[in-house]
This record gives sequence, structure tokens and C-alpha cells, in this order.
Amino acid sequence: MTTFSESGEATAPDPAESTSAAASPPFVERLVEAFKNEGVDAVFGLPGGAVGPLFHHLMLDSDIDMIVARHEAGAVAMADGYARVRRTLGVAVTTSGPGALNALPHLAVAHTDNSPVLLVTGQPSRVHNGRGSFQEGTEDHLNITETFRHCTGYSRELSHSGAADTIVRGALRSALSAPRGAAHLAFPVDMSFEPGGCGVPDLTGGPGRVTSASVPWEAVQRVASELLRAERPLILLGNGAREALADSALLTRLTEICALLALPVATTGKAKGLYPESANEALGVVSTGGSARAHAYTQADRPDAVVVVGSSLGEWSTRRWTAGLAARRYLCHVGLQPQDIGRSYLTHDTILADAGAFLNALVEALQASGPVEGSDDEHAAFVAKRRSVLAGLPALAPVVSEAEMHAVPVKPQAAMAGLRDWITQGSRKNLFLDIGNTTGWFTQYVPICPPNRLFVPLGTASMGWANAAVIGAKVADPEATCAVVSGDGGFLMNAVELATAAHRGIGAVWIVLNDNALNMVRQGMHAAFPDSDTAGVEDFSLGSPDLVLLAQSLGAEAFRVSKADELPTVLDLAETNARRHRRPQFVCIDIDPAEPGPFDDRNEAVNRSFAAEPS
Repeated sequence: MTTFSESGEATAPDPAESTSAAASPPFVERLVEAFKNEGVDAVFGLPGGAVGPLFHHLMLDSDIDMIVARHEAGAVAMADGYARVRRTLGVAVTTSGPGALNALPHLAVAHTDNSPVLLVTGQPSRVHNGRGSFQEGTEDHLNITETFRHCTGYSRELSHSGAADTIVRGALRSALSAPRGAAHLAFPVDMSFEPGGCGVPDLTGGPGRVTSASVPWEAVQRVASELLRAERPLILLGNGAREALADSALLTRLTEICALLALPVATTGKAKGLYPESANEALGVVSTGGSARAHAYTQADRPDAVVVVGSSLGEWSTRRWTAGLAARRYLCHVGLQPQDIGRSYLTHDTILADAGAFLNALVEALQASGPVEGSDDEHAAFVAKRRSVLAGLPALAPVVSEAEMHAVPVKPQAAMAGLRDWITQGSRKNLFLDIGNTTGWFTQYVPICPPNRLFVPLGTASMGWANAAVIGAKVADPEATCAVVSGDGGFLMNAVELATAAHRGIGAVWIVLNDNALNMVRQGMHAAFPDSDTAGVEDFSLGSPDLVLLAQSLGAEAFRVSKADELPTVLDLAETNARRHRRPQFVCIDIDPAEPGPFDDRNEAVNRSFAAEPS
């Protein structure tokens, strides 16, 4: 049985304990085996008294890389980056009290972006419940479990090792079942060495994840028919289609049939790059700060048939619920969460199904019903009209002018042109885009095509997340180039995690646009309140920190770019060094702080939100 010190903390069991107790492994061992059963080979976290035994077990396990972050929020972001790239469970571990609370913002990012992340937090010994234990998070004090219930799909505290199988399996099932999301599990430290088991299958049996129902074929045929007879159809892919389109065979079939039938395809910001943006029928991102091509298609004349797959159609995704996505004749919404459907647009068909099952069925229906090339099929005229409309649209990525390319300080547009060239050549890349003006510049100017992947935390639009998530991505996919593109404000929010990467030899690349300001905020405030620039001493500047010296002090190899023509050489060198030296690389691009930002639509939406009446 578990024994206790005078402080009530758990200590290792006596070796002479009974044979029956020894037959069942202690809880922490069973928990780690459950992680490994889901393919987890790295865990991210920060130690503390309440998770000391679990940390000790993880550090001794040769199959698990226990990576100690510099902040709990960073640890959860790393687990999230790992989960997104590996397409499996990500695990973070923190101690009780403030350790757990520090993890909350980025756990909310994982949940709202449907990333399967499990956060495990410790609690003080049960014998002290209700007495004000140090950093206590039980229902007698902070009630950590209840706090996390509001930003996860599952949050439970274990109170008895006999229930471990059931509750841990429940947490895993919640995180890994479609549409996926975050889960939280708390356990008291004195349970660490207790044997588990209550007659149910052990934790290594898997969580028994839930899958969605089959797709109704008649409904899919109706969707195909509406698309084929539309002059201005639109297929809109959201982040909920990410797992489906990771299947290269499905993606190939979808792009081939959309090219053949001239069916325009747009994505939300979170789904940028799921559909190859080099394709002629690709419109790019239709969301706030999105592509001029997508906006021209939806605003000039509303689509007559819209099929939405895997998007909740929230404010950012829809460019503040633009009327351009309200189909003139027919709208079908495909998703897994009924509460998301019909809340923003009138829906004619609702299909509650997995995106992969639906898209496979849709491709089959289109192939069966579509025109044969060169024939006089009744759909051929519609195909010709659609091709004509696509030909009249602006390019997906704007052309950067010579003046912009040679300007000093570097214009953001020129920086994006350099990134665009770098991304399209060389090794496969996992890209993490942070929140700020950089989000809009990158979305508009840098096309993404598989096998390159882009991840943007637009569920909560949390600044700083990408600067830690990229570390978990590199751990999950060491053969790929893993890079983050961030503004200086977002970088400073998680800059300390460069030290984590340096300490563990993780060769990721940080590309930071430096204008010494929270410029998206400053420009937004000026748009809403033109006198804010002179209202006081606050100008939203960052105090002119030397980001290159900061990065070097944290263990990175760092480069400064002051002219756009320097960028190709620096990016190539950083990518090479990251691989050869196994050391974080930091590229600081000094950009023009006076350049107008890419978010006129966002600024307009914010201004309109100040009105009392809905608009």
C-alpha cells in the first residue's frame, strides 16, 4: 500500500507489500502505458511536488522523451504542436494551483481548434483536503477541475485508483473522438503508487474512440446535383476537414474532380493550405484578412450553391458573417456538431457526418453524375461558365512591386515574397503562424500547397502560441523543416521557450517580423479612435528590445535582415543550420512600422461592433 511522509506526500511502496497488490502496477505506471498505447513518445511539462512521482516515472521511461518547458502555457502549446503534426494525442503535465492555471489559455486553443491534447495536473495529498494545502486545487479551494470543464471536452479528478481505468479511458476517448479536442485529468499525488484496477479492461486496451455515422447517399447525390447545375458554386473547407484531407488519395481525387468540373474551392483561415492554393479553381482564404480572389468571388455576385465542410462558420471564418456566403439558392452544411449548423446562415441541407466520409462520397457522386469532357452533356455549359468566372478573378497572391521589394525598412509584402519562395523549394515544411498583422500578410501573400502544412490558432486567436507549438512539431516530425512566422509582440509572449529548444537540441526556425510595436492593436485603435495616438504616453511600442541579442542569450543562432534581398540567403542558412547543428534558428526581419496593415475588414468589423444595434 502507499505510505506517507509526515507532510502527507506519497512515497514509494514498501518492497515487501503483498503479492496481490504488486500484481497490479502503480497508477503512474499504468497512466504512462496508456500514453504509449496511443503512440505518444514525448511528453511536455513542468515539474512540481504534486506531479513529482509521475515526472520521475516519465524521466526513467526509455520510450518517452520528457521535455521540460520554461512555462506551463508553453508546455501545452508544445503538446498541441506535437498532436497536430503527428495527428495523434499530445500530452502535457503540470503541477497543481498556478501551474495548472498557467496552462489554461493554450489548452483552450487546442480545444477550439479540435486538437487532441490531454493535460494531466497533480493535486496535493487527499489526507489534507479542505485544510488549505499548498497550491490546493480541489473543490475546497481553486477547483481546478471545474475551471477546466469550461474549456475542454472532459475534465475529471481521480479520487480512487480503482476508478482509474474508467476515468482515464474517458479522458482519452473524449480527446480522440471526432471532432477531437482537449481533455483534463487531475489526480492526487498520494495516488501515484497505488495499484489500480476495478475489474474493467486496463488502460492499455485503448479508449474506444467514437466515430461518426455513415453519410446518407441520397443527400450526397442531392449536393452533387446542386453543385453541377450552379453557375457560381462554392465548396468551403474548414479545419474540420484537415484529418480527412491528410489522406493524399482523397485529396488527389477531390482536386481532380474540382479541376475537371471547374468547382471553386475556398478555405477558412484555419484550413489554409488543405486544398492546394496553386490550383486554378482554388480561391484561397475567404475569412477575415483573406485573399482578394476569394473575396472577389463571393462579393461580386453571391454564389448560388454553397457546400460547407468542417467549419463552424464563426465571425472570423466568415469575414463577420458576410452575406457573400449566404447562397442564393442552396446551402449544405456538413459537420459533426449540431449546435454549429444553421446559427449563421439558412441551411437547406444538414449532414452530420465526418468530413472524410462525406468528401469521399461527394467525389464518387460527382464522378458518376458529371459531364464527360468534350460531350454535349447538359452540365457542360455550366462548366464553361464557371471557367469563365474563374478566369476573370484576381490572382490568389498579389504581385509585390519593385518599389516594395527594394524598400528599407523591409516592407511586409517583400518579406512575404521571400517566404513564399523559400517555402516552395527544398524540404517539406510544417509552418506555424502566430496572431497579429503577420497573420494577414502571410494569409494573403503566401500560397500553401501540400505536403507543406500550415497551423493557425484561430479558435481563440491566442498570440504567442505558435512560438512554442513549433517545438512540439519538430519533436513529432524531426525530418521536416518546422518554422514559426510571428510578429515581435507574439514572439515576446513565449520567447523563453527558445531556451527549451536550445537545451534539448531542437532545430526549429523562428521567423519574426520586427516593427517594435503591437502594430495590429495600434492600427486598430487608430482606425476606431483617431485621437488615440495623442491621448497619452502609451503608443503600443515594445520598448525597442534587441531581439537578436535576446534570442542569442536563450541559446539560438540569430540573424538580422534589414533588406529584402538578404532574406533568401538567411532563410536557407537558418534551415541548414537547424538541421546540422540541432539548434534553434532565429531570423529577425526589421519591417516598416508605418506600413498600413492587412486588416481593413477586421478594423471595420470592430468599429461596427461598437454600435448597439446588430449589423
